Amino acid sequence: MSLAELMPSVQALPRGEKFRLVQELIAELAQEGEGGTEAVAEYPVWSPHDAHEAAAVLLQLLEQDRQERDEAQAA
Repeated sequence: MSLAELMPSVQALPRGEKFRLVQELIAELAQEGEGGTEAVAEYPVWSPHDAHEAAAVLLQLLEQDRQERDEAQAA
């Protein structure tokens, strides 16, 4: 089956299934690259969940921008 034939089916998958497909393909490619040995790899993915320091910095920058816009409008 060609890639062109697969793409409509892949595009119809829910997001989670697409991630699972990518994981399976990566595992298969890694296995092929290692001469057929079992390849298990984990790839860390950053998430904004529990990124309180980043949220505080973003809030500070937004507040600073708001103050600068307010000052520019007042002038």
